[in-house]
Amino acid sequence: MRRAWLLVLALLLIPNAAIAAEPSIVPGSNINVVARDARIPVTVTNPTDQDMEVTVMAASNSFRLEIIESATLIVPARSSAVAELPIKAIANGPLEISVWLSIEGNQIGDTVIVEVIVNYDIELFLLVSFGVAMFALIVIGVIRTTSKLRKQPRE
Repeated sequence: MRRAWLLVLALLLIPNAAIAAEPSIVPGSNINVVARDARIPVTVTNPTDQDMEVTVMAASNSFRLEIIESATLIVPARSSAVAELPIKAIANGPLEISVWLSIEGNQIGDTVIVEVIVNYDIELFLLVSFGVAMFALIVIGVIRTTSKLRKQPRE
């Protein structure tokens, strides 16, 4: 009788284990975007015994960020892979994007919310600051070299 109950219990749990064993998105930390065009990494894990081809899809909840296209990748069995979603930043500020997986057009698993902070002006600011610093170093070098040449005794 005890074996019968164990068998029934095992049969009831096997379908649930099969449902749980599907590719899923690994939740990550907040992402800072510092360029107008960038890629957002999304880690996908595959607990099954076979390689699976999945499409990572996303949608932004704000006008500040545009998801250019979805990413398709093959996730090896019992492993994980990283998909990179190309994005275009339009305005600065915090926002959320919804990310989900699709196999042959059917959504699998839960939708994951990724928090993104867009600061695309930082890239331009850093480039201009670096350019100004390099120009200042060149000017200082030229002034120093010419002053040393003037101080040398002429023969």
